[in-house]
Amino acid sequence: MYADITALLAQGRTPIQALTLPQNYLTKLEAWLIRRKIKLNVDKSEAILFFKQKNDWPKINIYDTPVDWTNEVKYLGVILDKNLTFKSHTNHAREKFNKALRAQYSLICKNSSPFIENKLLIYLAYIRPILAYASPIWGCTSKSNLTQMG
Repeated sequence: MYADITALLAQGRTPIQALTLPQNYLTKLEAWLIRRKIKLNVDKSEAILFFKQKNDWPKINIYDTPVDWTNEVKYLGVILDKNLTFKSHTNHAREKFNKALRAQYSLICKNSSPFIENKLLIYLAYIRPILAYASPIWGCTSKSNLTQMG
């Protein structure tokens, strides 16, 4: 759990095996939350199964409300797709990087007045972190996704 963000991970040889553990855990979590008078927003809950077959598995229930399966979820700023290709995440990071670069371009372009050290500080503090965020996780994406970044 991280503030108001919670992830529940489980694994199994088949999707049904992988779904049994989270559903049992969620039942226990519901009781724990009720005892502590904590309300979980089921409408913001998402479920994803990292499996290559169609999403026609039984739904996970929270407070007797079924949670729909999604093809992508955003967790702590990283977009995870069901095949773990990270294509959506790299596209999002590229767009965010380009927007930040355009916003700071007048300060870091070749003809701008700040010294090179200040330009480097702007790049290191504001622009590079956009590409570097969670790179150990999504860095294993396919080369075609990475070449789109440049």
